[in-house]
Amino acid sequence: MKKLTRKEAAKINGSVGIGQCIYTDPETGHSKLGCLLRPVPDCCGGWTYPTPGQECQPCR
Repeated sequence: MKKLTRKEAAKINGSVGIGQCIYTDPETGHSKLGCLLRPVPDCCGGWTYPTPGQECQPCR
């Protein structure tokens, strides 16, 4: 792995907002900006959490 330049690091760090993340697109293999999946309430007053490793999905 190569070390990122200052411009590359600023592009990555500066473009990720609250509730966003970077994921790897399975079709192309490129990194893309996605949305974080949050826990959602279930029927019985508990919470349903996303599976580990699947917290970042494409924004819809």
